[in-house]
Amino acid sequence: MQGNKQQPEQQNVTSNLVCGIDFSRFSRHVQFLSLASGVFFIFIGYGYIQEKIFHIPGFRSHGWFLSLLQFTFVTIISYVDSSYISVSSKRERAPYSSFIVLAGLTVGTMGLSTVALGFLNFPTQVIFKSCKLIPVMIGGILILGIVLISMALGVDAVFGNFQEKLIKKYPFLTNADIAFYSYALGTVMLAAGLLVTGQLFASIEYTLLHTEVYALTLVYSSLGYLGVQCVLALIASSGVLVATIVTTMRKVLTVILSFVFFTKPFTFQYVWSGALVFAGISISIYIRNRVTVLHALSVLISRIMNFMSPRARKDSSTSVLQV
Repeated sequence: MQGNKQQPEQQNVTSNLVCGIDFSRFSRHVQFLSLASGVFFIFIGYGYIQEKIFHIPGFRSHGWFLSLLQFTFVTIISYVDSSYISVSSKRERAPYSSFIVLAGLTVGTMGLSTVALGFLNFPTQVIFKSCKLIPVMIGGILILGIVLISMALGVDAVFGNFQEKLIKKYPFLTNADIAFYSYALGTVMLAAGLLVTGQLFASIEYTLLHTEVYALTLVYSSLGYLGVQCVLALIASSGVLVATIVTTMRKVLTVILSFVFFTKPFTFQYVWSGALVFAGISISIYIRNRVTVLHALSVLISRIMNFMSPRARKDSSTSVLQV
């Protein structure tokens, strides 16, 4: 009887797959260190290559075509991942209508933020994607870029909520399955849009003269796909609070490295805006996770006190002996 009771419990255990690696088999500490390191290094490379692509002469007007290439590559990568690598023990399918909505939101949030790089530099894009509009920066950048990245920010909020509901409703959908259907349908949407506007063939003609775009986009898409898988796995293993802190610190480091690797004008508006972003995100994290944050702070303070108390007693005894 006991053996029969244990079998259903094992079937309910949800694996935490990232490209075939089940991180749920490792300890919490190993999961956090591995996934957090992955988020940092992968997205730093992702941001570097994205900015490098936009530094190719004449590329800034082809942002939507870059999104089309990225969606095409991710569709292929996610298909291979979901079919042969990150295969769930129980396959589940959501209605295609849900994936069509998710694909439209994915095109909106990723496409608009990519196109915005044609008008904004990379640090400004990262700052705007991390928070609501910052009035102090409006005077220093193009209005069209602000509109595009603001639209991407709004779509991203809807995208996150819709994706979370989809995952909760269909728990056995793997991250690779969700990525495949949303990016495959998104590829069709982007191709149709570029074909109707007449930009598709102009972009193809441009990239045939700058073939390095294809190689860079393949690496860029692969890193983006792997990075998203790490973030989702980090949320599953350590919670939204920890994942938010990790991704926020990653964005700060990405902005700093952007100034190191790529020459661009620097003003103290970035410092003030970055400080406002950090303060805003910190307040948002506290409000949404007040109990968790207070508990974590109390544990941290108690550990510091326990660590310092023996040392304080030792220092006190040493001083008495010296006297």
